[in-house]
Amino acid sequence: MHRMIKRLGAVAAVILLLSGCTQQEAQKEQEEQPRTMSMVIASDAPTSIQLAAQEFANRLAYYSDGELEISLSASDQLDAVLTADDTQFAFVENERLSKTIEQLETFTLPFFFQDADYLFSGLNSERTRGQLNRLLEEEYPMEIQMSVVYGYEDLAADATVDLTDFRKRYPLAVTRSFFSQEQQQEIGALEIEGEEPLQMLLDKEVEIAPVELSELVQTVQSQDSALVLLESSHQLKPAYLMMQTGLYEQLTPKQQAAVEQAVVMACGYCRTVADQNRQENLEQLRQLGVQIEPVNREKYLALLADIYQYDAGNMLYRPDAELDQMVRSDAVKYSVS
Repeated sequence: MHRMIKRLGAVAAVILLLSGCTQQEAQKEQEEQPRTMSMVIASDAPTSIQLAAQEFANRLAYYSDGELEISLSASDQLDAVLTADDTQFAFVENERLSKTIEQLETFTLPFFFQDADYLFSGLNSERTRGQLNRLLEEEYPMEIQMSVVYGYEDLAADATVDLTDFRKRYPLAVTRSFFSQEQQQEIGALEIEGEEPLQMLLDKEVEIAPVELSELVQTVQSQDSALVLLESSHQLKPAYLMMQTGLYEQLTPKQQAAVEQAVVMACGYCRTVADQNRQENLEQLRQLGVQIEPVNREKYLALLADIYQYDAGNMLYRPDAELDQMVRSDAVKYSVS
């Protein structure tokens, strides 16, 4: 009887040991399974954003040794998707977010920030990013990991216009007017609002209009109009790579480092693609016979930029003073250091 009890005890011990091993193996197997997280971009996001989002997914899987994977999707209901609990990452243009967060309209102003590196430095300072996240958290459970300038808008002009005649008022097509009549008289820029600025230029209703280079390439290929491109960076276009609030703290140190590395590489790639596309478009325009001139040679356009920067308080739309001050001062500090 005593021997039987010992034998049963040994069997029970073996069963418990095997059970423990099975649980440990199951736990280890579960830990080794990659964690799949969602990332969203807009359905009509520009090429640079699309490619950068895919670059982020590839880099994250690589740097995390396959522990983290991204399921990338596009949506035309971006506002709703950004508030969803199952959205972990997003790459979104400032222009879209500014429709909900009014302060971000500061970065949609033409001529307001004329240098892409300068704006990039200011947006990514710790103080400015903190302010952006405070504005963002009021609408979405997301935090900005890094900002990037993904695109530019230039100005096209009728080739017959004498841009050296500073006494002349140049009708400028815009989608939104930012100046009062008094300011327009001071700078000699007559703004005319319309839904399709480039078409107004082609129809000879105006003499200058803001334009995307890719759009201008297509237009010149299909039209017989003689145009000049004023290479102005009339408007810089920022975008934000965002992460769900609180997600970073849930990751292991290795996974956190993978996210940080992937963010930097994706944003750098986004800027590279945007700049490459720009240079390709400029070369196409040269081959199509479009004359390209730097905008600062034209007095009234230089004055226009000065009004945006130094007399912003009198504009019809007033930029957010706090964001403007942060970006400008932090960009200078970053550049000096």
